[in-house]
Amino acid sequence: MIGFAARSLFTGYGWSFIRHVALPHPLKTLLAIRRARRATGASDGSVSTSATAGDTQKQRGRITGVGFCLKPAENRCPSKGDLHGCNYLENNFPKNTNKLPAPCKDCYIREIGAAALQSGGAFYVMTSAKDILFDVFKPAMDQGVFRHGRFLLCRYSFQPFLVGLYASGIDGTLYPFCSGDCRDYKTWLKADRGIKDEQTSIAAETHAKLAERIEGESNQAGNVVRVERRGNIYYPLFEE
Repeated sequence: MIGFAARSLFTGYGWSFIRHVALPHPLKTLLAIRRARRATGASDGSVSTSATAGDTQKQRGRITGVGFCLKPAENRCPSKGDLHGCNYLENNFPKNTNKLPAPCKDCYIREIGAAALQSGGAFYVMTSAKDILFDVFKPAMDQGVFRHGRFLLCRYSFQPFLVGLYASGIDGTLYPFCSGDCRDYKTWLKADRGIKDEQTSIAAETHAKLAERIEGESNQAGNVVRVERRGNIYYPLFEE
């Protein structure tokens, strides 16, 4: 993590993290770095910020975030011009999936995004580290917008991402990609700029676990009537 931090120091994310997190909250940041370096993973490769973190029955303040590299490869995604976007979610869950563009039918972002929103939580297609800082970590730190979360990303990003979770006070669980993920800083930096030709995927075990947990949350959710995008994040709107 030290090497990652040193290389990122003079990037837009590095400067933003120092200005908006490290300088205003030096002790919290140091503790976050220490806890992130000591974090250990579960048998499935996931890492949680606390013993009871991440997957919770609480609806409000919960977010599911996934890397944009889960989108169909070869630039086939209908939302390819908007890395944070999802054409399926923008259209509020069209019921007739036969009319979906072919790339959407097998897209995991469509699947988990719809499930997460219908379970009552927010959904976020993650791109650059700087966007994640301002879309998730800082709102959680300053206003308590997010308190619980699950995130799908490459293992290479785990420790830096954990620092953000600990510093912002989000109880979260990180799930790793099993293929197509970034394994070094050069590849990560390209992906951080939205350049990622190889599609990532998750393990069957992770897929089954997430489906089970999100389904359990759906049983506790209210009646979600439609989806609203605010900035880069999708939110469910409930029936009054």
